[in-house]
Amino acid sequence: MQVYNSEALINDLLLHATEIENTVKSLNKRIKDAPMGSLRILKKRKSYQYYQRVRAYDNSGRYIAAKDRDLAAKLAQKDYDQKLLAVLKEQKKTIEQFLKDFDPDAARQVYEKLKEPRKQLVKSEFLSDEEFIERWQNTPYTRLGFGKKDPEFYTTRGERVRSKSEILIADALLRNNIPYRYEYPVTHDGVIFAAPDFNCLNVRLRKDYYWEHLGMMGKEDYAERNVSKIDKYVLADDFDIKSLILTMETEAHPLNTKVIEEMIRRYLI
Repeated sequence: MQVYNSEALINDLLLHATEIENTVKSLNKRIKDAPMGSLRILKKRKSYQYYQRVRAYDNSGRYIAAKDRDLAAKLAQKDYDQKLLAVLKEQKKTIEQFLKDFDPDAARQVYEKLKEPRKQLVKSEFLSDEEFIERWQNTPYTRLGFGKKDPEFYTTRGERVRSKSEILIADALLRNNIPYRYEYPVTHDGVIFAAPDFNCLNVRLRKDYYWEHLGMMGKEDYAERNVSKIDKYVLADDFDIKSLILTMETEAHPLNTKVIEEMIRRYLI
């Protein structure tokens, strides 16, 4: 178990609990607005008859005529809503109890609590953030390279990139301590189909994101090529499109540095 991350699990559970809470509110409102009583359904030969039971001791109920079939539907919906409400409340209670009891650091702390002489003899099952970053950062890959006529742009850490906007992005990543790899290739069925400008690591989630900056969207041929590139990302089965960060600019609308910082805050921290 080299990768240890419970953050995504906790976030998913919190999101699910919020969705349940919203659904519960909606169900409560619908139940409050529903007709009084419950629905009794009686099969008679090849058809069904519907009855509204308003009082608990009323076993038979009032017959619902065919012209009032909407009433039967509302009572059936009410019954379904009440059963669903009970299940959802129990699910939310279970999630809350799990989050209360679950210690995301417990497994990692088994090694951390060992005395130093034992640590020297034991190999931890989990990588520390530093070890994980080092392994991620040192994964070998082949860069695209530059042509003789390509302009030279360099980031603060001395890495050559292809534009001034890429300098802004790279320096913002460095400033926010976001590990990144420049033009790291992505594959589909084992074949490289793109090399996004930046491959970034969200250390907290231990998740890869790919950052494409489309810097000349005002030029028709450039825009056409990049629309095709985005299509490839979407259609690649082994690429998570939700991991793709996109920024763009035209001559009239240059890259906004606030957008860069917001993308970093939203996806990478």
